[in-house]
Amino acid sequence: MKKLTLIFVMLMATSFAQAQSYAALENYSFGWYFQWMEGLAEMNDGNILTCTRLLNADASGHYTDDYGYCFLKLNRENATIMDSVFLPDSYTNFFMLEPHPSNDGYLFINQVYDSLTESNFMKIRHFHDDLVFDDEISTPLVDTVYGGTDHFLIEENSFIMLSSDGHGSHTFQRFDFEGELLDRVVCPDSVCPYWEVHGLKVWNDSPREFVFTGYKPSPAQCSFYILDSLLQLKETIALEHTPQYPNLWFQHTANNVVESLDESTYLLATGFEEGYPTNSDFKLGVQITKRDKTTHDNLKTVYFPFHIVNIGVFFASPYVVDVKQTDEGYIYLAYGDISGMNKFSVVLLDSDLNILWQQYYLNLDDYDMMYRMKVLHDGGLGLVGYDAHDTKVFALFINNEYDALEKHGITIRPYLFYPNPAQDELHLQYSPDLQPKQIELFDLQGRLVRSQSDGLESISLRGLGAGQYLMKVMLEDGKVFTDTVLKE
Repeated sequence: MKKLTLIFVMLMATSFAQAQSYAALENYSFGWYFQWMEGLAEMNDGNILTCTRLLNADASGHYTDDYGYCFLKLNRENATIMDSVFLPDSYTNFFMLEPHPSNDGYLFINQVYDSLTESNFMKIRHFHDDLVFDDEISTPLVDTVYGGTDHFLIEENSFIMLSSDGHGSHTFQRFDFEGELLDRVVCPDSVCPYWEVHGLKVWNDSPREFVFTGYKPSPAQCSFYILDSLLQLKETIALEHTPQYPNLWFQHTANNVVESLDESTYLLATGFEEGYPTNSDFKLGVQITKRDKTTHDNLKTVYFPFHIVNIGVFFASPYVVDVKQTDEGYIYLAYGDISGMNKFSVVLLDSDLNILWQQYYLNLDDYDMMYRMKVLHDGGLGLVGYDAHDTKVFALFINNEYDALEKHGITIRPYLFYPNPAQDELHLQYSPDLQPKQIELFDLQGRLVRSQSDGLESISLRGLGAGQYLMKVMLEDGKVFTDTVLKE
């Protein structure tokens, strides 16, 4: 095993906001081709462990036979890499990274394809806080795994793996931690005819039941499925489109997510769209609904629309990172836009879907997406993302002490302003937990050209010359934010 040399940028922090804290927003550069971001685990000492698959490339950009996994131990408080290990592997594929249920270190489980024998097998590795791995356990597999970490679900003495053949047939398998197969159930495409499946989670604790979602692009459909404790399919739920959003499930990139709230209700988060991309009234974004587990009636819906400026062939692509409930009953929703037009956002809601706060992340032009999300033991949140083109990893940790940090190069705001560039008017959307007091606009010579203390959801740019302006947003609690605005 060899250490991987890492180049990383420490980003300076400035304090702001009252609703949450961002103890680390880090940018790590690998120098290898960064293939996928899969694992995120909270360690026994409170720090964060994450893992990515890596490929190497020669000077011509062709991939070499160097494959492997890079493990990063991150200090949650000061955004530093405490340790890193590169684990070579003959073929990297999707994997599970979780703390061992017995609190004895961590489990790393991945599926491997042997091109010489054209066979699949699974590797189970156990390791500790020092990132030293025990001997691996290798188990032959009948099924090929397509998917990510949410296709694995860890239990007290076993784990469940959801496999897919890429054509609509899915297999559910339960193994113990020594690699022994305990249960195997095949769900043929005639029962679950969905190309992509996501989000293997617990549906009920008693009786023990599981849930996963499926997506089929043509015609655009989304359903989710309930499994019993023996992994047998128990129920299929196909929700109807609504008149307000007739193409509700069209957004393939949305990564539809189900989260059980309690024994009687659940959450469903997905992308939505209304109308057609070529129309001026086209709308799309992300929604979260609270539903009854028995009737599946919609009890409440909250929409998070994207602000589309230029309608055309290339438009926003909403995706849901995940929905997670804390032990205290609060709900985290993280979502973004793959196209980069609307960036990335984290929302905290109560159990009735009232928004407690929302933060927007701007200037993230050199990342692909935030990809994994986990609620931490103190009620905080950890997220990791990646940029495959520039071989960078981003880690974002939200604490529950309600002191926030802003990192250099990334703009974190408790409000969103759009469009930018703008022609006649600039709109602002604020987190519900704050009150704006005043907006001022300055030209590049420092002269005040606009000042407004009411109607702060928008500010007029009419009469101003084209160019760059500095917008200063002042809040009732005395905090001040500055942003650059372009007038066309």
